[in-house]
Amino acid sequence: MKHTPSFAGQFLKNYRDAHHKMTQEQLAAELNIEPRTLRAYENGERQLNNVNELRRIAEVLGIEPELLGVAASIYVPKTPEQIEEMIKRVWFLLREERIEEARNVINRLMQNLQMQITSEDPILLRSLAHAYHAKAHVTSLTSKAKEAGNAISYYGKMEEIARIIDDQTSLNIALTYQGDMYRRMGDIEKALIYLEAARDTTPQADTAARGNAAQLLARASLRRNDRYAFERAMAESEELASAIDPDKSSTQGHFNLGTVYEEYGRSYAELGQMQKALDYLARAESHLPPTKLWKLLLKTARALAFVKGGELSEGIQLATEAAIESRATGNQRYLDRVYLVDRYLDDIQNMRKPLQEALYGENSVDI
Repeated sequence: MKHTPSFAGQFLKNYRDAHHKMTQEQLAAELNIEPRTLRAYENGERQLNNVNELRRIAEVLGIEPELLGVAASIYVPKTPEQIEEMIKRVWFLLREERIEEARNVINRLMQNLQMQITSEDPILLRSLAHAYHAKAHVTSLTSKAKEAGNAISYYGKMEEIARIIDDQTSLNIALTYQGDMYRRMGDIEKALIYLEAARDTTPQADTAARGNAAQLLARASLRRNDRYAFERAMAESEELASAIDPDKSSTQGHFNLGTVYEEYGRSYAELGQMQKALDYLARAESHLPPTKLWKLLLKTARALAFVKGGELSEGIQLATEAAIESRATGNQRYLDRVYLVDRYLDDIQNMRKPLQEALYGENSVDI
């Protein structure tokens, strides 16, 4: 007997096909249902028409309930635990490079929280600060360097809340990433003001936040060509990274020994020290979880190391792969790193022009 799936059951099947061809087991785990239940929904063996369940699924997927065939309801306030669970999902989606889905979930959550949080309840405000952290990070990943100011506004909101509830860890993270966004935009002096404030004004921030701040301070210091400050901040960062559990980190896993080694690797790549860069990147790979996000990060760093080290063929191949993956997932931040490789290749061509003109004349062409 042939079964006809409900509107929602067919939607879930289409959703899997449209999102990296997810397996039923994967989507079932994300929806917190049994795979056999999802299979029954999709095959029409069981009808998915419970209104409360449909609204729950819509919330998990970050979509409008109407897409599942049910009218939107009046918003029901969430508990801090429910808010934190949704934020946790956003970070999970980001680790899997499912950036568009993460953006949908956090945008819907932020819209709801704007209606819910109207008082200075410190518990709810702490969750709101965490939500702004996730929102700012998603915005950062999807913004070009010159548009990084879009993320600064959300980190600024996070900073305001952190000061109200006297949460030095959240304050440290907010100041640190505002500084890093200014670095992305090329304003190194302003970046250093925020990064040094994170270091100097939040002594009670947790170890992960302080280590992350040190790592990003090192990054800005290198852009300022201050090698001494870079090495000092990186040494502090490495020491702090050794003392944390990345799975329970306030930085959502974005600071650990692996990220420290990747920072060393990418920094030495920019300095043209290919072998030293590759050695650190190998160490980074052994410490980072094998998620799509980290694999792509390492690919961009290796591309830069090879190209600046003179191994153009291998570097260009990695850069091409990274560009394709970054565009496919909407990861503009990592795509910006591939642009660095491309600009360096342009510089190489410009350096060759005087020799080409001397050999072939002013009308020479690349060979």
